[in-house]
Amino acid sequence: MKKRLICLLLCLSLLGMTSGCSRTLEASALPAQTLPPAAGDYEPPVGDTGLNHTRTVALYLPSADRQRLVTEYVSLQLNSGRHDAESVVRALLTQPGKGGAPVLYGGVSLSLYGNSPVEVCGSVCTVNLGASALQLSRQDFYGVCMALAATLCELDGVHYVNVLVADQAVGMDITDILPLGSQTGRPGEELPVLWEQLEARRTPLGENPADTPLSSVATLYFPLEGGAGIGAETRTLSFAGQSPDQQAGALMDALLAGAQYLTGACDMSALPQLMSARPRVTELDDGGRMVNLYFHVGLQESLKAAGIDMACLMAAMTYTLTTFIPSVSSVRAYVGDTPVTSLYSAVHGNLIFQGGLMQRHHFSAFPMEQTTLYFASGERLSGVRRSMPCQQARHPRALLLALMQGPTRQELDAGLEPVLPDGLGDADVLGLAIEGDTLLIHLSARFAELLGTQAAEWEQQACYAMVNTLGEALGVKRVRFFFGGEMLEELGGRLYWGGEFMLNPSLIDKSRG
Repeated sequence: MKKRLICLLLCLSLLGMTSGCSRTLEASALPAQTLPPAAGDYEPPVGDTGLNHTRTVALYLPSADRQRLVTEYVSLQLNSGRHDAESVVRALLTQPGKGGAPVLYGGVSLSLYGNSPVEVCGSVCTVNLGASALQLSRQDFYGVCMALAATLCELDGVHYVNVLVADQAVGMDITDILPLGSQTGRPGEELPVLWEQLEARRTPLGENPADTPLSSVATLYFPLEGGAGIGAETRTLSFAGQSPDQQAGALMDALLAGAQYLTGACDMSALPQLMSARPRVTELDDGGRMVNLYFHVGLQESLKAAGIDMACLMAAMTYTLTTFIPSVSSVRAYVGDTPVTSLYSAVHGNLIFQGGLMQRHHFSAFPMEQTTLYFASGERLSGVRRSMPCQQARHPRALLLALMQGPTRQELDAGLEPVLPDGLGDADVLGLAIEGDTLLIHLSARFAELLGTQAAEWEQQACYAMVNTLGEALGVKRVRFFFGGEMLEELGGRLYWGGEFMLNPSLIDKSRG
């Protein structure tokens, strides 16, 4: 009996010693998703070049006889902070096909056009080719479009592809009226058969295009809440006829009816009838087309009451119309009898339209992508969908800066709180890299000092706000932190930072939706 009592007291003593030594790492403070200690010998990254990586991608090229698409696998230098689409398109336009068949038909050298020649917005990728593409026959141009669609739809998240030439859609018939619409990848089908199917939709010679119905997949752009910009969704639309006026009218009807599934789009259901007349498409002296839109005098007041930014609405209309209707380069909007010649956006600043001509390049900064940021919600985290410029929505530096800036006023009003201390900025992100399935984040010593002085519960929320936000956006499984050139074990005593962290869904307050 005495021996058993001594053993019991010894066990209790050892248990008390263990609890005392690991007080800062107790289970309630250290979630199971932490993996200490870190395995592997990684150096703290300096700069963002560590986001570059090499990956094998599939390029679909027209065969030598132009009957089908053939697959060529190439290794490309890509960047984890940007979408792969532009790098892949550039490789496709310069890659010779099997048997020496170039993707560039007839010796025509294809190039990209504009400052954002390959734009991914939602599940839609829009490729803007240079004017040299107009030297191709329509059938050869269609083959290039099918190659682009098949290649790009292999990338994560891309389901539809639009192809423009110098900011304009290209007509698929001799009258330059039949739209190509948004395309999906169809790599296994014969190109001549696909071309014949497209030709069958043309208005027969001698007949009125207005009497030939059309059904086509179109990309519709909608203004986003808070005046952030515009987002895209694809939809199959029915057109009573193929005339440009009918195309413009059906597109505007669909746009003003509002988005069906786009997250963060403005609610347009409460808007009154905004347009005073049907859209009219006119020919320009340079051979292009312009869509004229006519709105009631109270347009701006109606939009303000509905919480819709007028600049974002005009951007959405310009993008929608120029993406679909062949040869439309400009949109002119009238409010009453007055053309809109300037707009102000709280997010994008002042916009000036010479002669009232709104063109696609005026709104190149407006397309946005939705990403999830995690902020504090009581003792837990809550994810919010945030609109960010398409080129930033998956870049870890941009996401860290968004976390540093904290919740918006609307998000604060909804009860969310910052997860990172005030005073942090871009200079505190010293480097980023991805090694296998692990994201390496190198932060400043000042970052560690500021975080270490916060309340104890902040430390866990700060860590997993970064881990969950970046892990979801980049698709990595683990995150490792460095501070001021070294891996620290403690900052404020709440977590063991010398390990690797996995995404922690258990901290997320799912009741907030």
